[in-house]
Amino acid sequence: MLKKGEKVKLYALSVDSPDVSKTFAEKLGSDGKGAIDFQILSDPDHKIIDAYGLRDPAYEKEKIYGVPHPAVYVIDKTGKVRWARIESDYRKRPANSEIRVALDSLK
Repeated sequence: MLKKGEKVKLYALSVDSPDVSKTFAEKLGSDGKGAIDFQILSDPDHKIIDAYGLRDPAYEKEKIYGVPHPAVYVIDKTGKVRWARIESDYRKRPANSEIRVALDSLK
């Protein structure tokens, strides 16, 4: 969880078009748990996904080829990756407490 007044920018990255991502965010936001309050960036040509080596080969023969492995990065103000967690199983995500420790280490 972010601290009040903390200057952190959160982004999500998707192979989906901006319109599809917007619809997805609206759907998630309508579940009663709160709206998505971060930007979802569109990478349909996989430029960022491939630059970070995240393309999941399990989707190679699928209609939506280019789906990335789930990943979380903490990047400092200079653009240096200071912490990363990349998973092969989309159901596994780092705990908020793990991300909090990574954010606190930036200070």
